[in-house]
Amino acid sequence: MNNIVTRAIWGALFVSIIISSFLVGSNATAIVLGFFMAVGLFEFYRFFAKSTLVTPKSGAGVLGGIILYVSLVLKEMNLIEFDLQLVYIPLIFLPFLAVVFSKAKNPLLDLTITFFPWIYVMIPFYLMFKIFNFEVIDQAQWVFVLGLFIMVWTNDTFAYLTGRSFGKTRLIERISPKKSWEGAVGGFLFTIIAGGIYAYFTTENYLFWMISAAIVSPAGILGDLIESRFKRLVDVKDSGTILPGHGGILDRFDAVIYATPFFYLLLIIFF
Repeated sequence: MNNIVTRAIWGALFVSIIISSFLVGSNATAIVLGFFMAVGLFEFYRFFAKSTLVTPKSGAGVLGGIILYVSLVLKEMNLIEFDLQLVYIPLIFLPFLAVVFSKAKNPLLDLTITFFPWIYVMIPFYLMFKIFNFEVIDQAQWVFVLGLFIMVWTNDTFAYLTGRSFGKTRLIERISPKKSWEGAVGGFLFTIIAGGIYAYFTTENYLFWMISAAIVSPAGILGDLIESRFKRLVDVKDSGTILPGHGGILDRFDAVIYATPFFYLLLIIFF
């Protein structure tokens, strides 16, 4: 019971922080997403803390990811005017020198793992901010990004509840033994319903939200499976402990991290 209460309290706090930042505005959203992004980068590099095969440059990776995120967000908010290539080119290409000068056993693998979280973690969080900042006439700024999170949370919740009640057929047992096809279908159906309800109370663009729900639901499940696979590869149970009862930031954002790029593409296509 104590674990359930802990999960409920920290889950509610987590959701409150996310939603509040969206409602407050651009600065709060950028800061909150940036904080979670930085923690997510740290957690990913920590996967390899005990590895004897690969030694990513964790400090440089977190710092580089933060610099990229901040520069992209400031550009998105029209707060900087200089050409971002002045930042990106040295930030991306100077680390290649590690292959030449490093005495590590496999510097190429180290470099690859150092860069990878910029794609897997930093870019999706930046796209979350772009979705928040996506302007459509007569629509509140938070409508799309909040809708994305509501669909992901709905899918997670009802996939779990449906799977727990009716789950018999394992989805991909070697990666996530508790996930079932029945749970996935339940999550999908309830996410479609949530998309329709959200459309009714916001944009009334039922086609966009129903198609979004149909894509976000499986993308969210795949995001969960991808992170589960990462953790199994490095023999880690949770990505972190920042959220008692829930694990780390990557554990909480795994679904939305993978769903975000596809949702952003839908925004571009529809609007």
